[in-house]
Amino acid sequence: MNQPPHSTRSVDAPSKLPFRIWLKKLAKVTLGGILASIGLELFLHPNQLIVGGVTGISAMFAYQTEMRLGLFLFLFNLPFILLSYRRVHRQFALVTVIGLAAFSLSALMLHSLPAILEHPLLAAVLGGLFLGLGIGLVLNNGGTLDSLSVNHINSNVKGTRKKFKLESIIMILNILVLTGAGIQFGAQQAMYSIIAYLIAFEAVHFAMRGYTFNRKVCIISKETDQLQSSIKARLRREPESSASHHDENDWNQIPILYYQIHVFETRQLKSIVRSVDPHASILLDVNEPNLVKI
Repeated sequence: MNQPPHSTRSVDAPSKLPFRIWLKKLAKVTLGGILASIGLELFLHPNQLIVGGVTGISAMFAYQTEMRLGLFLFLFNLPFILLSYRRVHRQFALVTVIGLAAFSLSALMLHSLPAILEHPLLAAVLGGLFLGLGIGLVLNNGGTLDSLSVNHINSNVKGTRKKFKLESIIMILNILVLTGAGIQFGAQQAMYSIIAYLIAFEAVHFAMRGYTFNRKVCIISKETDQLQSSIKARLRREPESSASHHDENDWNQIPILYYQIHVFETRQLKSIVRSVDPHASILLDVNEPNLVKI
């Protein structure tokens, strides 16, 4: 079955992948887990910086109980892994287990080492960077290190309302985790935690774009000729390719334009498209497992 331009990319089963490619994928997943543990144990955790998701919840429990963070990382993610094995995809569960095992074991081994930085701002920046790049590397290879990741949940949930509900729940959980960090460690540490969270979030998307600041954009609009002229005049960008999209409402073929732009041109591109066609759909990062619609 042909997938629409904005569909999620499919992941082949392990048996269909050549052994060398599968081995390379597992090596990248293991590296992603190690990078994430470096950010967490050598930068964030020693400076009492909390990020969202299961990682943040695990850190909060580790602070409260004085137990190892790596243990909570594995225990809290385990129920979601078992659920994904039964309902989502076996390869996703397998890759996640390997990445999470590398994440948890590395965190356990790094726990006894002293913090590399004691300045909370620098620790938030570098810790968020390492954590985000590690998570992004695992996500880019078909797994996850945080089972409350919006990316992997949305890619496996059908229905717009269900996706929106899950996104809302996850956002509320992240807010509660960061609020709890503020209550326990103070407003200043909460501010640094938010900085770490935002940097990790951007680092994840940077890794999933192939470690580049360019992003691919899909524009669905009936005003393609005018859009091409406006984008060429203001951004000096030519479309990489074009196609058509079957619209279920009026059963017409709506033209599609594909562009590659710099990440800092996103807002300007959105403004250009909205000025020409307010009803156009803009899909970002068309090669990622999940598209961002604006």
